[in-house]
Amino acid sequence: MPDINGIPYVESTDLVSGYPSVSQSLAQEVSDQLASKLAAADQTFVQFVRDTDSSDRTTTSTSFVDATSLDITITPTSATNAVWLLAYFTAAPSGGTGYFQWTDSSNNAISGAEGLIEGQDTTNPTLVLAYATPATTSATTYKIRFRASAGTNRIRGSVTTTQLIAIEVNP
Repeated sequence: MPDINGIPYVESTDLVSGYPSVSQSLAQEVSDQLASKLAAADQTFVQFVRDTDSSDRTTTSTSFVDATSLDITITPTSATNAVWLLAYFTAAPSGGTGYFQWTDSSNNAISGAEGLIEGQDTTNPTLVLAYATPATTSATTYKIRFRASAGTNRIRGSVTTTQLIAIEVNP
């Protein structure tokens, strides 16, 4: 499985025929790698928030728009803590490239928290990771936004339940 800085991902050219086993092994590998990276960085888990959704979302917009209701709120226990954000879903762009990003509630993109899937009229397991430093102890909401380069971009919660995870860590 290819990786970026040790975090595995699925490429748009990967076959979907082995999707259930691929997604399970991907989830386990991400979990293992994340735990390893936290340990190497001497970070510890403080809290874990998870949300799921099984709705489909579609856009033809070439500008980023909200993937309605794909958001997660976490209340950091310390203003010096950080938050890992993970979004796992099935993407299905058609006629172009599908782009995805994590943002805060004011639509400010989190640096380095983008992903893309080339349009092939297939379903693609997609993982978008982010590392945020909210510097607050107030409830903080993060959300997924998406766009299409052309054609249509889809998040298919009906194919595989969308998972949003926020993990507060003590750096």
